[in-house]
Amino acid sequence: MDTRDIALQQSAPVTLVPRYSAFEPMTGNGHRFLVTGDGLWLEARRPWMYLRTPLVRQRNVPMPYGVVTRELSLAFGKIPRRLVFEFFRYAAERCPDECVGWIVWNERTGDMRLERLEELSTGCSHVRYTRPTLDEGEHLVVDLHSHGRLSAFFSPDDDSDDRGEFKIAGVVGNCDKACCSTAFRLCANGLFLPLAFGAEDTKGGDDGYTSTLS
Repeated sequence: MDTRDIALQQSAPVTLVPRYSAFEPMTGNGHRFLVTGDGLWLEARRPWMYLRTPLVRQRNVPMPYGVVTRELSLAFGKIPRRLVFEFFRYAAERCPDECVGWIVWNERTGDMRLERLEELSTGCSHVRYTRPTLDEGEHLVVDLHSHGRLSAFFSPDDDSDDRGEFKIAGVVGNCDKACCSTAFRLCANGLFLPLAFGAEDTKGGDDGYTSTLS
């Protein structure tokens, strides 16, 4: 086998899920593909996240493998609403121009903070920025940007930017109004999974958004 194929398959291996033995989730960081009795699944782990979700489901052809269940767990539990609201206030100040921000999690301390990014160019329908260098043990968990006066949605450009990354992406729209609109999703190496966040509430309480997959 070509050494390039070997390297690619080692970076994202395929695991056959046993039918009669217990399934053992991956313990190290990375991702792999699971062949199950009902199709093909993606399993991924990062310091801040564990994910298991189907890619292709089928039941017509009997396959001699076991089954797994969906799972999404975040090391920090919930995304603090206060940080999303802090970004909303920042976006309202910048409206009608777009702006960007990262919610960063420190795996050593468990602290989370909003990082405002250095912008190269911004306007009513675009923003270009420099990706910051994070300290050791810090991780991007939520990539936020605003839509100015427009509603919150993910554009084709957003899809292109988010492809290949593991992160939560969020858009804040209607920044000229007292109650903004929001859209959130989990980006998993090209797979986009909508997240349910109770987006209508922007009052900035201490309780956080859930990580439920919709």
